[in-house]
Amino acid sequence: MKRLRGTLPLDARHAWHPEPLGPAHRDGWDSRDDDRIWDVVVIGSGASGSVAADRLVRQGLDVLMVEEGFRLSPDLGNPELDDMCRTALVRDGNGGWTDEGWPWTTSNLGGGTVFYGGASWRYRPFDFDPSELIDAGDLDVRWPYGLAELAPYYDVLERRLGICGGEPDQESRGPAHPPTAAAEVLYEAGTALGYDPFPTPLAINRHAHGGRSACGRDSLCVSHQCPTGAKADVVAVFLTPLSAHPNFTLRTGIRALRLEQDRADAVTSVTCLDRLSRTTHRIRARSFVVACNAIQTAALLLRSRGGHAPDGVGNHSGLVGRGLTMKLSEYVSGVVEAPDGTTLADWRTHTGPFSTIAFLDHYLDPACPTGVGGLIYESKNDEPDRIRHDALELRIETILADHPNLDNRVRLSRHVDEDGVPAVVIDYTPDPRDLRRLEYMTDKCERLLRQAGATAIRHEESGFAHGSCHLHGTCRAGDDPATSVVDGWGRVHSAPNVYVVDGSFMPYPGGLNPTLTIQAHALRSAKAVAGDLVSRHAAHV
Repeated sequence: MKRLRGTLPLDARHAWHPEPLGPAHRDGWDSRDDDRIWDVVVIGSGASGSVAADRLVRQGLDVLMVEEGFRLSPDLGNPELDDMCRTALVRDGNGGWTDEGWPWTTSNLGGGTVFYGGASWRYRPFDFDPSELIDAGDLDVRWPYGLAELAPYYDVLERRLGICGGEPDQESRGPAHPPTAAAEVLYEAGTALGYDPFPTPLAINRHAHGGRSACGRDSLCVSHQCPTGAKADVVAVFLTPLSAHPNFTLRTGIRALRLEQDRADAVTSVTCLDRLSRTTHRIRARSFVVACNAIQTAALLLRSRGGHAPDGVGNHSGLVGRGLTMKLSEYVSGVVEAPDGTTLADWRTHTGPFSTIAFLDHYLDPACPTGVGGLIYESKNDEPDRIRHDALELRIETILADHPNLDNRVRLSRHVDEDGVPAVVIDYTPDPRDLRRLEYMTDKCERLLRQAGATAIRHEESGFAHGSCHLHGTCRAGDDPATSVVDGWGRVHSAPNVYVVDGSFMPYPGGLNPTLTIQAHALRSAKAVAGDLVSRHAAHV
């Protein structure tokens, strides 16, 4: 069998942080915990898993978090980490397959939040029920709950994360970051076109907040770790405070191989691989929170086959892995002469927040195919060797939701990875309707740049079809177990002590960056996890 490239090989220890995060953290398993039964095991330490763990620990529960990756060395960048990470099989566009797919954002403590730009949107009412305009055949694109149900959790997280900017009606957000020189030009061009631009909402402190420093514009915010802690990655906001809590245990370098459903109504343990000692361990708990991302979570559930789950845990309806959505996106850029007073040779011109202006004027647009457009926002270049110092680059990105489709899916390969585990296959083909919508939106991007006086306009593909940081839909939420994997709380219908809290649950992906919405869902789901544990305990007293 072919073996695919692995993740953070043991000869890449220069990529790991030399110190544990705190007393609750260690690399590898501790055999003294072999016989322990936890209240909750959280699988995955990224955006959603860390939010859920924080809520559960603070409600008095005994929580173990396992993370396949490691705490990263502070000077490691996203491109270097990408070269070490495990890839997936994906369609190559020519009828064949390649192993250049991306089954996660990054594999490390804190997940993709360590490198993300902090764009933190609330989904709009349409995203919770797009059924009037979005036809996905037999798939129900309506969420089991609406914006009003999620709003209180948005409020909590916007304050906790220190989110700045966004549309002006959110009292839980701080004042926006100052616009970049490019954003000022885009603002003028947008208003001339009749648009209503506003500051991109960012989980980056403008002022000191929550024990974190203010943004010092010390580095490029995207693809680089924040050196000051101003960016609200989950290591800084959630895991570092938890790492000294007596109810919290964090083990990195521990890969979840499969869930063990030993009873018809419950999973009793998770079998994990200690990547350092190469030993396997069966970890027992009363409840399990799965927060691996929409690709890795589906793969874990599909690997979890047994007598009570012959096709994998949660796969009672045959829908685990199906309905993968990744959002379409594309970059469009051009250059203008530097405005007066702008010194492009100054490195601080290029560092700091990656986006300070956004446009939602085409989010719903009758002229766009299907009537559903997307987001346009500033997206500064994050590759230092491509930064222009002789002209001001205007670089924007458009993002739009894709139509859910059962044929777009995550499945397991006959090939194996470095651990002998079936490799991940990302079987995804964009919908022709969505490609037409993308073309419409990139035309609008060009129009905006030309209005700004930009020349040398060029398009840059994002590679969204090969996997990305916008992953949703493989464990779809719904009220009917026959047509969904989880209920509105993320609870697996056929294994009700397992909760999916990452983007897998989304029946429709929405047209905005999903991180804040995924975190709000995780916070809401943690409420159900805690409530169910209390109810089960009471029933046995």
